[in-house]
Amino acid sequence: MKIEDLKNKNIAILWFWKEWQSSLNFLLNNKITQKNKITILDANKNIEKKLSINYILWEKYLDNLEEFDVIIKTSWISSYNEKINKFLDKITSQTQIFFDNFDNEKIIAVTATKWKSTTVSLIYEVLKTAWYKVKLVWNIWNPFLDEIEFSKQKKYDYIICELSSYMLEGLNKTNFISVLWNIYPDHLDYHNWFENYKNAKLNILKNSKINIVRDNIKANFSDISHVVFFWKSSENNFYFDDKNNYYKNKKLLWQINSNLAWMHNLFNITSVIAVCDAIWIDFFDIKKWVEKFNSLPHRLENIWEFSWIIFIDDAISTTPESTIEAIKTYWENIWTIFLGWKDRGYEYNDLLNLIFEKKIGNLVVFPEIYDKICEILEKNSDKKINLLYTDKMSEAVKFAYDNTEKWKICLLSTAAPSYNLWKNFEEKWREFKKYVIKYSSKK
Repeated sequence: MKIEDLKNKNIAILWFWKEWQSSLNFLLNNKITQKNKITILDANKNIEKKLSINYILWEKYLDNLEEFDVIIKTSWISSYNEKINKFLDKITSQTQIFFDNFDNEKIIAVTATKWKSTTVSLIYEVLKTAWYKVKLVWNIWNPFLDEIEFSKQKKYDYIICELSSYMLEGLNKTNFISVLWNIYPDHLDYHNWFENYKNAKLNILKNSKINIVRDNIKANFSDISHVVFFWKSSENNFYFDDKNNYYKNKKLLWQINSNLAWMHNLFNITSVIAVCDAIWIDFFDIKKWVEKFNSLPHRLENIWEFSWIIFIDDAISTTPESTIEAIKTYWENIWTIFLGWKDRGYEYNDLLNLIFEKKIGNLVVFPEIYDKICEILEKNSDKKINLLYTDKMSEAVKFAYDNTEKWKICLLSTAAPSYNLWKNFEEKWREFKKYVIKYSSKK
């Protein structure tokens, strides 16, 4: 929605969190509407009321949506909520406001089920290396309207946006480059199951000048123009094969930083090369960047050796597919792996089959996926698996110390989100690290 279309409207801001204050500041700082025309809607009845704005809180906060001209909805509330769904014509979001008011020729949009944060970081760093003025906007942390000043668009050559499926649901956009490189089942509760989730992800490809897409995504591209495929097939202009990146079948010579030497990152560099080709960046700039880039935290990060055991932090892994990639990276040395927590309806057969194949003998399984894991184990009773079921990180880490051989790996890569025990993956990691350090002194 254009800023001028918001002027002097009755506006509801739906749901308290970071975006609540950000959206309110945006409306007030830009003098878009009067305070008495702004209403905060939230299920939390204990929100501290400030300013001379309106509040509808607790049980009836969604009961009168018809009274508002515009509803600025946080991306964290599902559009499939039956009370919200009937008012989609009134709903906008910070993401929509950004795309409607920023120079579309400068926007590079990226999504994936997993590793999109690494992808945007890779693109951001290589564009900086090539002396472009760039801004990176994440799908979490700071809201879009806190990060972008529309009056200062000229200071940026490109804005690189990490977009979640939540942000892409219903988004109408136009932009320069879009990158899509994996779609696995995720956030199924929010999207009312997988087909809607997949369509939200595919929404990133609409109305982009150039679309850069992993070649194994089976989607109907008949109504989408300018699709460039990447990954590991030599039929693509951009691919990785036999420890080398290729551009139009020409080998690109560089030394891969050890922090990037995981298979999915090596393939992912091919998407960055495709972005650079679209912007006409010299491959020498990519080479300088590839040789020095460091990975993001909590993505297969070695937190050091304690008592001759290597503990690896892949706390951000919340799907079976991301844990499969972690195992493929370190499989020769993995002795113990932590799995589980919230059941989002994922299937774990492929993951367990890989664990059997790589002879990973020690499993810690947390609720809620314990029954699913046990069902697979019962069907494979010939496999030698040492299993601990617990909801305590302290017990899990002690089990790892007791059962992991010297110089082998204990991998925190849970293949499921953990919101039922911790508020985010950082908190999960902090508790993991706490007990790794605590019990190391007792070995």
